[in-house]
Amino acid sequence: MAMTDAGNQGAATVKFNTAFIQGTDQPADLNTFLQGNSVVPGTYRVDVYVNRALTGRRDISFVANPVSGAVQACLTLEMLHQFGMNIDDMKRSADASGACFDLPANVAFAHVEYQPASLRLSISIPQSMMSRSARGYVPPELWDEGETVGFVNYSFSGARRTRGNQTQDQYYLGLRNGFNLGAWRLRNESSLVYGDAQPYRFRSNRTFAQRDISALKSQLTLGETFTDSQVFDSVRFIGATLASDDGMLPDSERVYAPVIRGIAETNATVEVRQNGFMLYSGNVSPGPFEISDIYPSGSNGDLEITVVEADGRKRVFVQAYASLPIMVPKGALRYSVAAGQYDSNDGGQAPNFASTTLIYGLTERVTAAGGLQVAEDYQAGNVGAGVNTGVGAVSLDLTQSLSQQRRERYSGQSLRVRYANTLDLTNTTLAVAGYRYSTDRYRTLDEHVEALHARNGTASARAKDRVEFNLTQALPEQSGSLSFIGSEQRYWDRAGKTRQFYLSWNAAWRSLSYSLSVERNQAFERDGDSQTDNRIALTFSLPLGDSPGASRAFLNAVRDSAGDYDMQTGLNGQVFDDRNTFYSVQAGHDNRSGSAGFGKLSTTTPYGRFDTGYGQGRDYRALSVGASGSVVAHAGGVNLGQPLGDTFALVEVKGVGGAKLSNFSQVETADNGYAILPYAQPYRANWVSLDTRALGADVELDNAVTQVVPRRGAVPRVSFKTSVGRRVQFELLRADGSAIPLGAVVEDENGKLLAAVDPGSRALVLSEQDSGELRVRWGDQHCRARFDLPARNPQRTYDRVKVVCQ
Repeated sequence: MAMTDAGNQGAATVKFNTAFIQGTDQPADLNTFLQGNSVVPGTYRVDVYVNRALTGRRDISFVANPVSGAVQACLTLEMLHQFGMNIDDMKRSADASGACFDLPANVAFAHVEYQPASLRLSISIPQSMMSRSARGYVPPELWDEGETVGFVNYSFSGARRTRGNQTQDQYYLGLRNGFNLGAWRLRNESSLVYGDAQPYRFRSNRTFAQRDISALKSQLTLGETFTDSQVFDSVRFIGATLASDDGMLPDSERVYAPVIRGIAETNATVEVRQNGFMLYSGNVSPGPFEISDIYPSGSNGDLEITVVEADGRKRVFVQAYASLPIMVPKGALRYSVAAGQYDSNDGGQAPNFASTTLIYGLTERVTAAGGLQVAEDYQAGNVGAGVNTGVGAVSLDLTQSLSQQRRERYSGQSLRVRYANTLDLTNTTLAVAGYRYSTDRYRTLDEHVEALHARNGTASARAKDRVEFNLTQALPEQSGSLSFIGSEQRYWDRAGKTRQFYLSWNAAWRSLSYSLSVERNQAFERDGDSQTDNRIALTFSLPLGDSPGASRAFLNAVRDSAGDYDMQTGLNGQVFDDRNTFYSVQAGHDNRSGSAGFGKLSTTTPYGRFDTGYGQGRDYRALSVGASGSVVAHAGGVNLGQPLGDTFALVEVKGVGGAKLSNFSQVETADNGYAILPYAQPYRANWVSLDTRALGADVELDNAVTQVVPRRGAVPRVSFKTSVGRRVQFELLRADGSAIPLGAVVEDENGKLLAAVDPGSRALVLSEQDSGELRVRWGDQHCRARFDLPARNPQRTYDRVKVVCQ
């Protein structure tokens, strides 16, 4: 048998001795199978490699080449454009409407090869024909603007604490509402808080409209928003801003998000605020906790973390928030322009202002930055640079401010140095290190407005200097890792300073994991007194089995500087091997309340995430509940989903409910055939694949894998074409009672390929109709067979029907 590579121009004819085929009395028609290295025409899910780089996994149609007759991959110009090929010259001489494009015949040195055994399609294109070499880049014309939708993303947490005869309730509902119309995205962030200590209070954090400006690689934002934070401290205002969007660029940089760590003694509620606005509220288990999904609105406000224990005790500490050093590639330009009215948190005087910043890559190692802020009786200018030194990236900038307050002029400077590096030699990661010094008469725009509001004309707690760092050190000989977060802040308007650090050591011995954490918060007051809160925690965790879903036994022990201690021990793990439902039960003892017990159950469903917990001690009881998810209204109906990211998608499997995605957990279609894909990466190819094993025998897909490239904030629709019917095994006989040859093609009345005839003259078909006509072709012969299916029997996987083809 001669073998050739499918897709090669002028493939040799394949020969096969049909005498080896048994079980049929008719000569087999194997032309369809033997052309093109035994690739049957149809659609196959293959891994696509372009110039030996994996571009993605997608469905490719294989059709017969009209010239050579070989079965080849049907590559359209649109596909080749998505793979990074420059098709401008090709459009003049080829049809770009979706027809197959013979790449080897039209592009010199190009080559296409398909390997059926590994389902790999390799495409070789000369580098001169590639439009970009940037990994992951998708051309702007492929960015999907999305559908018209409205949605509500919610996060609810509630707690009821009973101590003696007193009961205290506390509830928080965070909302992120949106409406997309064309290129515009309208967003509102708000919260509803209720408790025994305060009545219902609804507060809108901000409302704004936003859209892409593709030509400028920027985002236009109108409404309540924040200025850019890379040069000046971010300012909340009402107005308009036009700022670069790094996500549109090939070498995009990720937004730095702070990691909040602390220690909880019981089932506690953690609240995170910035500039008086609550960003997060959620329940945590006893012991060390880590929250990494907090995205502050700006960089100028430190994060205030409140830990509310189960018995009602509150602890508050402040964590500094800083951005990474300014570094962009050579020739890259980042900019922002903003103008509007200052949005004061206390509703006081709100001056108009304008701000602009520029960041430009001078060389591969040096980036220049600068900016200007102008408001009523206030001006500030900034100049700085970032340098990649080879031992880390460091940025230095100087800001000069001029503030006029009640007939007095204040002129000062602020110097800031930031550093980041990873030392491979010592396995040390210094994620953030910074130092900032401001003179006595320096004012930020926030401080200028705050001073105007103060009765004596002087704002309080103006920063003098601050140092902050985040260090992670891998220890030798598999001894674990050591991480350290620390900051110290001093002020001009009061004596003393605040200091906070968190030190943790994490390690493992065989299957036993353990950690030791130390937290220290200090505040030095004007009179020289100081307040210190020290806390040390020890944690052990041991799996009770070798399976991934095995439960784990744990021990948490916490002691503070006042001599108070708390110890918890218990179990956590999956519920009945359900990968999406988890439990946690523990018993504990502390020197204040004696013994106590806690339990928590959490689950993730296609319609949201839910949790509930209960704890009881000697003189108190605590009940907590939480829920987060989304409600999305669109042209196809209303769907419930998991918590949404900034960009998400609609998945449509028309007419099929309960269809699951194989690459996203707990996402499945509702009765209307739609599902909510909770997050997608903007301006990049997002691959979405259906789990075909759960579709059943009566559903057939034209394409089980597809991709979508959404714009930021867009909600594109990802559609899978389906055929829903009945699975039928037809036994085909000719009018004289003879069998149909092996390999004969079976089609419906419209010419749609349904199946091929097996050696027993049978064909397994998905019929969308209960009655109709089949068309059968082999060689130069053909016949037609009318059929009427029997009543549907739910007990049968498929029906068997004998028909006469004439």
